[in-house]
Amino acid sequence: MLVDLHIHTTASDGIYTPENILQMAIAAKLETIAITDHDNAAGYIRARKYIETQALQIKLIPGVEIDTYFDDMDVHILGYHINPYYKPLLEAMEWIRNGRIKRIEQMLSNLNFLGYSITQAEVTAEAKQSKSIGRPHIARVMVKKGYFQTEQAVFDALIARGKPAFCQQKKINPQEVVKLIQEAGGITFLAHPSELRSHDFVKKVIKACSFNGVEVWHPSAYYCHEVNTWLNLAKKLNLLTSGGSDFHGNKDRYPTQLGIFKVSYDKVKNVIEWKE
Repeated sequence: MLVDLHIHTTASDGIYTPENILQMAIAAKLETIAITDHDNAAGYIRARKYIETQALQIKLIPGVEIDTYFDDMDVHILGYHINPYYKPLLEAMEWIRNGRIKRIEQMLSNLNFLGYSITQAEVTAEAKQSKSIGRPHIARVMVKKGYFQTEQAVFDALIARGKPAFCQQKKINPQEVVKLIQEAGGITFLAHPSELRSHDFVKKVIKACSFNGVEVWHPSAYYCHEVNTWLNLAKKLNLLTSGGSDFHGNKDRYPTQLGIFKVSYDKVKNVIEWKE
């Protein structure tokens, strides 16, 4: 049985709606999925209602991916089995989303100064139903306007960390986010550790936070040949292991289709069945 515990929808920076994702997941024969939009659970709530109204045969785990900041580095935290209506968590995520809006405004100002004609209205229109506006929405507008051929090229040239238009967003520290997710009845995972600064930094973050687990199976881990590194670290620290495609639906970002990045049920069984 195949699963995917890291998927984004139009509720954050994904291309496809929650309904689209469910249809695609069923077509790809995924047994269990988790919708983990950035800083909100709206995509999960919408998907849950669709499952119930359509009587779909697929298991959906409540999830979220929350962006934090630790030692001058963005650290993403995955939360599973959360109560999506837990007020303190909702308030914290709203604060983060408001920070995203202010960051986008500053980055657009930077881009305008650099000679690129792009407006807040264009980015907002691109974000559509998103509860969490972000840099991918800027990148998509830039591609549509013909400035670049791919979204990744926009990041590489202008909006990635250290690039001319980059602006750091104010975020909550990971310790506080871990605490909120766990108070909301969930379990917490360090997301895609291969995207962080170094192995030592990963160990430092894990030591500083009371994570329940680490995301072992992720495209970046395969690209960096580090799957066994994170699996061994999880075993050493007695942490749960999770995995997913981090699917957004972008044409220039792997995976381009849901289901082609494969994670077997047995590898993440303890996460899926954690509340059973």
